[in-house]
Formats: sequence, structure tokens, C-alpha cells
Amino acid sequence: MLDPVRDAAAKAKDTLFVYFAGHGQIHSTGNQFYLTLVGSDGISMYKSTAYNYLREELKQSRAKRCIVILDCCYSGRALGEMGGNDSIARLANSAAVTGTYLIASAAENSTSLAKPGEKYTVFTGELIDIIQGGIPGGPSMLTMETIFSHVRTSLQEKNLPIPERRDGRLSSEILLFRNRAVNDPPGDIRYGAIPGYEEGALFGSRRELHEAKIHRPLQAGICGTAERGGAESVVVSGGYRDDKDYGNLIFYTGHGGRDPNTGKQVRDQSLEDPGNAALVENIMSGLPVRVVRGARGNPEFAPMAGYSYDGLYFVTDYWTQPSTDGPIVFQFLLEKASRSRQHLEKDIATQSSHGRIIRKNIGRYADTRNAITIKRLYNYSCQVCDERLEIAGGPRIVSVVYIRKLELPHRGSDTKENMLCLCPNHCELFNYGAIIIDDGYKVINQSDGEVVGDLTVKHQIDLANIRYHREHYRLGSRDSSS
Repeated sequence: MLDPVRDAAAKAKDTLFVYFAGHGQIHSTGNQFYLTLVGSDGISMYKSTAYNYLREELKQSRAKRCIVILDCCYSGRALGEMGGNDSIARLANSAAVTGTYLIASAAENSTSLAKPGEKYTVFTGELIDIIQGGIPGGPSMLTMETIFSHVRTSLQEKNLPIPERRDGRLSSEILLFRNRAVNDPPGDIRYGAIPGYEEGALFGSRRELHEAKIHRPLQAGICGTAERGGAESVVVSGGYRDDKDYGNLIFYTGHGGRDPNTGKQVRDQSLEDPGNAALVENIMSGLPVRVVRGARGNPEFAPMAGYSYDGLYFVTDYWTQPSTDGPIVFQFLLEKASRSRQHLEKDIATQSSHGRIIRKNIGRYADTRNAITIKRLYNYSCQVCDERLEIAGGPRIVSVVYIRKLELPHRGSDTKENMLCLCPNHCELFNYGAIIIDDGYKVINQSDGEVVGDLTVKHQIDLANIRYHREHYRLGSRDSSS
């Protein structure tokens, strides 16, 4: 079994690549890991090859870097009560070689790895799909780390065994394959519905979504960038613990900051992430996004398997909040586009102090008397810049905004203490969190942290609302990734 490896190891000077597909076992009387062929068992270990022998061959190689992929399984009897993930880690640790990038595919037995009638194991099949089809939106050349990350995410979304890897120095960044998806034409960006696909259409994989142009990335949950006009589509598949899916309304968690191995949020999210910036652009442009649900999402709305295209949604609001795990995440409010305005208002409405159903829009208030009072108090001038905008003939342009918004999940009060009088520019900046106000009523530009000036205050303002706005639009750290 090892003669071909020895020959290749002796000849390789730059990169040695070893790929084993077969079976893996732990010795019945110890913890040593063995590579086995069909027909081997835990008793007749003489039919197998100890991985230590392979390790020695790799160590003798003059190659600068080494990549080892082990697509093999364990017998449940040999592993006892250990879970799949524990067994994978055990394999990866046992097989580790300094300076080697090693991938261990996840499996408990041959059935879990190779489905009946399939030519390849589920791991090798995913790997081949990415090498042959490429990664839309990815770099022109693919590294082993990029490929592994996409394979792992794809298998995880399908509830299949998840592979692990050990990174030995620089081996993970070797450029291995040309990304065959980079030739997708730039004009392929599409907003709105895709002809030929009705709401409720089902897809078996991310590859099928890509080919249908419903959601082009094979891994990313957000397709599109702010520079290109905003997000085209999003996938709601339960990947982020803070997602909340109510059917016609979705509280969609932004991208970034997750540990790829545990799925936990470990860093603050940032608007510098292109996906998050794209969704903010949708709020400003009004362009809808296609929503795709995965089988791991809310079972009330998610498909039984694979993915479903569930129509167009508008991105109408965003805010920040502590995640379930602690670090700050962005939340985007997605509203079903096909719903009538009346039904949408009932979906996210809350009762005002006067008992009426309300929905916040700039220039619309549950009680217009409060808004008129505030405008007159400030003589129709902006509390930030003190400017008063007038149109020929007398009409004045000014907006009264709620500091803490009225709709879910904010539930602000319809009172003057929750209102500001702002010009159109500062109204937009305040609504999108570009400016915030400290407890001393100083207006701060979040992009550079500089003080814009002092807020003009002529009425009582509830500082709790100011703090709420500040906290819910606090930008994440600028080095967030993943």
C-alpha cells in the first residue's frame, strides 16, 4: 500500500499530496490508527497498514509542504461509545504530522460515508463538486483551506458527518486549483424573482441553487455587495443562533464572527463585512432579496430536506445587539414583499398608548399631535445642525423620528420623550445608526468617533431611549472575520 507513497515522497520537492480513500480502524488492543482496505477487520490487523508507517514516509520526503486527505471510516465497535466528532478529532490528532495539512473525513461506518448507489463518498463527492464547479465570488485560485471550509459547511448543512483538519504551518495556503466559477459574467447579478422558478421551488443542494441563479454562492449566506447595489439573496438555515423566523417576518443575523468548528459567536460583527454592508444598502435602495430556507431552519417554515425558494423580502431595518453567545451581532428585519401593507402592519405592530395599531414610517406617527408639537417647539429646525429647510411658498421640510422605534422588537413609546426633530439628512443618519447621542447630548459620528456637535434640547428626552439607540447601533470591532 505504501510503495506509491514512498516513490512520490522521494520525487516531490515542492508539494506532496496524499489522498487515501478506504477504511480506518483503531487497533483492538490499543489506540494506534490503521489504514485498511475492504475486507479488513479489527482482529486481522496484519491486513492493514499502521498510519505511523505512512507518517515516517512523509517525514523522509524532501517536499517543502505536504497535504494529506484521509477519507476513511471507523467501526462503531472499535470506537465504543465515542461520538462522531470525538472520533474524528482522535483520528486527526493521531495522524498529525508537523508541517502537514491534514483533512480527516467524518464517518462512523461505511454506510454513513458512501450512500447506496453513489460513486463517491459524501466527502469526496463534495470535494469534487467544488473543484469542478468552483466557488462563486471566490478568488481566482483556491487554497486547501478555502476548499475545506466550503466542503465542511456544505456537509454540515446537510446534517452529514463533518470533517476536521489540522494545519501544519504554510500548507493551508498552497494555491491548488483554478476557481472555475470566476468566469461567471458580471452581468449575472440579478435582483428580484428568477424566471422559471415559483415560490416554494425545492432544491437538493447549494449547487442546484447556484445553477438556478436563485442563490449563487456555494457557502456564503448573503449574496451581493453594497458596491454592486446590495444583496441579491440570503439563506436562512439556522446557521446563526440569533436568527428568528416568523414566516412573513425574519430577524436575520448578519455575517461574521463565528468559530467555524463550534458555530459559536466569538467576535463582534462589523459593517465592514461585505454581506452586512450589502443588506444595509438594500434598506436604502429598496431592492428586495430572494429568501432561501434550509432544512436546518425553523421547522414550521423550512423544507424537510434541502432548500426552498420562499419569495422576495424587503430589508426594512437593522440594529445591533449582544448575541446569545455574547459578542455583538447585526440583526436585519426582512418583510415578505407579497404581503399586503395591512397584513404587514399587523405582523410587526404594537399597541400605542392610545390603543391604535401603529407602524413606524418617516412622517407617519401613531399620534400626530405629538409630532406637530415637537416640530413647532423647534421652529421646524434640526436639533443637530439647527438648519431649517423651506420650499418656495412656505412649506418646511423636517422629520420627527422615534429614538427607540415603535415596531417589534424595539417597542418604543409613542411619547414626546421618545422623539427628535431632525432635517432629512440627519434623520437618515440617525435612523441608520451613523450618528449616536451620548448622555451629555453630544452627537457623535460613528465612522470616526468624532463629536459633530451638541444636540439642541428644548423638551424632556428619556435618556433610556438614547442609550437604547446607542447600544442597538453600536458598530462591531473592525477586525471581525469568518
